[in-house]
Amino acid sequence: MALTVSRGTNLVEHHQNTPLTAVDHSFEVHADSSEFTFAAVVTGGANFTLSFEASYNGGGTYFELDSSKTINSNGQYAYFYTGKPANRVRMRIASISSGTPSVVPIIAVAYHG
Repeated sequence: MALTVSRGTNLVEHHQNTPLTAVDHSFEVHADSSEFTFAAVVTGGANFTLSFEASYNGGGTYFELDSSKTINSNGQYAYFYTGKPANRVRMRIASISSGTPSVVPIIAVAYHG
């Protein structure tokens, strides 16, 4: 019996940046998609809020996908979004309640063809 492999037409781009550490520090990537994963590797023991945002016009104006991700402990976090078409997406530190966070941002963008 022969082994068969079926390949789909999906493509996922994985983007990672240096740590975000202050309010309004952000990491944005080109998307042209409607499916995104935002991941954060958090150290620093801070209490802060992340905002995930998208743009239709190439980054000129952003709207919130989600601005309620409050993090208060170190670890790895992942958030998944579908059905939100955008030209660019970004992860931004929206506020810091205490401490100094170190957030390694990771954004994955899925394309289906």
